[in-house]
Amino acid sequence: MVKPASLAEELRVKDIMSSPVIDADVEETVEEVAKKMERYGIGSVVVTEKGFPVGIITKRDLVYKVVAKNLKPNEVKAKDVMSSPIHVANPDDLIDNALREMNRLKIDHLAVVHKDRLVGIISTTDILQVTPEILEIVREKMRMGNVKASGESYTEGFCDACGEWSDMLLRVNDQYLCEDCRMELETRGGEES
Repeated sequence: MVKPASLAEELRVKDIMSSPVIDADVEETVEEVAKKMERYGIGSVVVTEKGFPVGIITKRDLVYKVVAKNLKPNEVKAKDVMSSPIHVANPDDLIDNALREMNRLKIDHLAVVHKDRLVGIISTTDILQVTPEILEIVREKMRMGNVKASGESYTEGFCDACGEWSDMLLRVNDQYLCEDCRMELETRGGEES
């Protein structure tokens, strides 16, 4: 059996975050937000302004700030009931640090932001659903599946060159690059020779 502490040291936010994120613009109505929650079977929606996360609306916000006050959902804007500011995590943050931050702030969700872009969301429920037994299976699968015959091991994350998510990053000249960026680098290198 794996010790939870050793798993927490290795597991990162990007490993269990939900992505893509269902979001709503600050000007959308609460009715539209609630319909998104129902359609996607989720308990929260990130509120954005010009694409940047500025708040979050949870089921609790809908109950306490709309239903309990007998407001009309089709007349209330997302910006009027969202919890703000929204707290963020980096995809490479350790899960135990993210959970510690949520406990300190007494919140259940963190938006995951990479290079000023909303890339995911993580909740305490996401973290609690990942049991040590499942984590051991995932770690073993990653060990077996991410090693190339040449000895280079792939990792997943965001490419340092293009910023896109890839599960086939390799370290090249102190940067993690996706397959497309590695091929582009090789092409440019071949032209310079």
